[in-house]
Amino acid sequence: MRKTAIAELRRGVNGDPTPWMAATGIVPKTIAQAVGQRSASIQDKWFARLFLLKPLVIASLVLFWVMSGLIALVISFPATTAILTSHGFPPAIAAPFAAMTSVMDISIGVLIAFRRTCAAGLVGGIVLSLGYMAGTAILTPDLWIEPLGALVKTGPAIMLMLVALLMLDNR
Repeated sequence: MRKTAIAELRRGVNGDPTPWMAATGIVPKTIAQAVGQRSASIQDKWFARLFLLKPLVIASLVLFWVMSGLIALVISFPATTAILTSHGFPPAIAAPFAAMTSVMDISIGVLIAFRRTCAAGLVGGIVLSLGYMAGTAILTPDLWIEPLGALVKTGPAIMLMLVALLMLDNR
């Protein structure tokens, strides 16, 4: 039900339904009777539960992307470029590449943060994550077995972005 319909129901309906009932043969039901006829389906229950998590899912993805970009760009930039140079990247390419990917991460987070650009940010995050996974598999495959499992966690992050993308519609 839309806001206007709910407002009208709260305001109350006044009038004599007798002529309408005589003309149509329909006896109106109370809201309790109408709602009580149909129990909640599994879809209703899923929607109710997921709708409450929607802002938390979006906020966690914004935080994930922005913080990962900021950490790599500001706090761990020497370590980030060291990983690249230790895998054969020339230092002249490693630093700009690390900066560029960090800025892309931050941009994805900012896109996800706003309703108008959220879908584009989520799709961009999925594509970028898949690109990171493929690029790492080709250029630095040993990072897949890194002790903290950073790349292994990218798969569940992609799934969360897919879930968020599916939950975006409000109508």
